[in-house]
Amino acid sequence: MKNAIVLITKPWFGSVAPADEAFGAEILDKFLHTLEGAPEKPAAICFATEGVKALVKGSPIELGLKILAEAGVRVVACGTCVEKYGVGDRLALGEIAGMQEIVRLMGEADKVISV
Repeated sequence: MKNAIVLITKPWFGSVAPADEAFGAEILDKFLHTLEGAPEKPAAICFATEGVKALVKGSPIELGLKILAEAGVRVVACGTCVEKYGVGDRLALGEIAGMQEIVRLMGEADKVISV
């Protein structure tokens, strides 16, 4: 996954029915924990739109993200999205950045993986 960016736009993995959102969050957690053991980790995981909701304290993915951040993976949240969903005071981790920074990261990446 050398020089890859993961883009997360929902607080769950993939497309799920409203009744399955908790399951989708569980699968997102499994995805992140699987990345922990990958020999090459993404350069950054960027959160935009509803994806920023997954960064709040107590989120099912909080532990997996903390482990990845400690391994050197940047965790980046769209500032406009954080403001829109009112989660700024509840973020467990991650840096808030403008869309310009997210676009820059994506442009410099060899690949962007959207989940």
